[in-house]
Amino acid sequence: MTCSMPASFVKILALPLFLLALATPAWSQEQSGFAKEGGFVGISGVLDFTLDGDTFDGSSIYRRVNGDEFLILPLLQAQNMMRGILGFRGSKGAFELSYDRALQHGTFVGETTEATFQAINADGRFFFLTSGRVQPHVLVGAALPWLTIKDGSFLDLDVGNARYRGFGVNTEAGVTIYPHPRFGISGGYRYRVMWFDRATGVSDTFYELRPRFRTTNGSVVMTGLFTF
Repeated sequence: MTCSMPASFVKILALPLFLLALATPAWSQEQSGFAKEGGFVGISGVLDFTLDGDTFDGSSIYRRVNGDEFLILPLLQAQNMMRGILGFRGSKGAFELSYDRALQHGTFVGETTEATFQAINADGRFFFLTSGRVQPHVLVGAALPWLTIKDGSFLDLDVGNARYRGFGVNTEAGVTIYPHPRFGISGGYRYRVMWFDRATGVSDTFYELRPRFRTTNGSVVMTGLFTF
């Protein structure tokens, strides 16, 4: 089965790429900053990650339209999340691809459950005061999140995992400190809005969620970066 990228994700992804493309001619005319330019790798710790309790509230059930398949919406506990990053740093900006993963515990009508959150992100990070070691930054980008709830789907007497997929928008504001031109330590606050628009369970057939399930997350994020 093939899966195409949602049109909404493509539109969101175009924003950081467009801003980087506009800025490149101006950056190329300026003196290089303190940080080394080129490809880099990084790892982040996202502190106390969870989804807001508005949609995933620990008591609601989604029932497939014209069907008997049920999916639960548990309340997830906060959990630190790891992110791996690959990117390219220019004089005043960077483009990043990253992968998020968090194993979480949750509750549904008093019973405990387990969930796995994952996401692929494409972000543009824009730096200020680039001639010095301390460089404030802002970030904007797009996300493709998916959430798996262990044994969170029911169809007749069968039980299976519930899976939600969607798209999102990433934002972040913070500061990056470069002890060395190749090595940076970053801290900031990241805010993400997500819309889950597809789901499946025991039937293993994805169907559209209308209205989309909207959820948000705000977390402190700490990152280490190394430029080759």
